[in-house]
Amino acid sequence: MYARVLEEAEARLVDLHHDEVQRIALSAVALGASLAATVVYEPLVMPLFLGGLVLGVLGIGAIWRHWDLLDRLADDRDAYSIPAVRAYAARDARMDRRRSNAAQIRAWIHDPLPEDARIVEFTEALEELARELEDEALDLDPASALACRRLVSDPLASPLFNEALPGEDVGSTIVRIRSGFRRRLV
Repeated sequence: MYARVLEEAEARLVDLHHDEVQRIALSAVALGASLAATVVYEPLVMPLFLGGLVLGVLGIGAIWRHWDLLDRLADDRDAYSIPAVRAYAARDARMDRRRSNAAQIRAWIHDPLPEDARIVEFTEALEELARELEDEALDLDPASALACRRLVSDPLASPLFNEALPGEDVGSTIVRIRSGFRRRLV
């Protein structure tokens, strides 16, 4: 990504976050005012209530757009210079998420379904990945952690589950994830 595109993306993330906060806060104020209006002046109840609902829906839309932009930016390593993108991906590098991914992988390996031919084919590589995910002496790069989450939980992006993707993508994805492990400095 170019520096200008990154700056625009970061500015868009900030704008969307402000929209989220403002709309949700105004929604709460309008809904609270509608509740208060039941005692003070009843004709205001419905307009305030409907306004609060509309603002709440708009706030949820802003939350969705913010999350979607973060998720799309997380696919580009250049975007990791944006603190919000790096923090978004870093959540997947935490040990609790790594253990969860490892447990999911192990569950597939030990009890594969008949339609999971790719899991059977890559059992050894998946077992090594699970072992590394559980190793607390290793740190995992946020981009690799995000790729791991997508491998185990995204049926459209994961070559393990999406038959439209080439089978050899499973191996290359596992290699890319494993390349993100580094020995933890004490």
